[in-house]
Amino acid sequence: MKLFVGAKGLVVHDGKILLLRESDAYIEGTEVGKWDVPGGRIEPEEKVAEGLIREIKEESGLEVVPGEILGIFDGFPEIKGEKCHIVRSYFLCRATTSGVTLSDDHDAYDWVDPKDSSDKVLVSDLQELLDLYVKKYVTT
Repeated sequence: MKLFVGAKGLVVHDGKILLLRESDAYIEGTEVGKWDVPGGRIEPEEKVAEGLIREIKEESGLEVVPGEILGIFDGFPEIKGEKCHIVRSYFLCRATTSGVTLSDDHDAYDWVDPKDSSDKVLVSDLQELLDLYVKKYVTT
């Protein structure tokens, strides 16, 4: 079983969180049609923060400044017929640019209210992460 380390970012802008929908064109996709936050696998010898910045830029075109870590989750997807273990660290991120440009791995994006993403089918763990973010950062 392969082990991968991933870094994902809750990119916040005007009180909303950026979500991306996985495209069926994504060769290593395991969550086609589901919504997720930008980010991905860290390369060997790449620092986590550097990989996070790179992945968010590749997937959304946004430049970000990573902040605190919000949580760590893992999963066991099958990628190209091989069972894998992916450990994902989620960071709070502030966008320093505003124009979203999607990679081919995604076919849509949306800025959503973190308190209400009920119209989206989310990847596993994301609702739990949004709930943690709301509890800690969103005032009612």
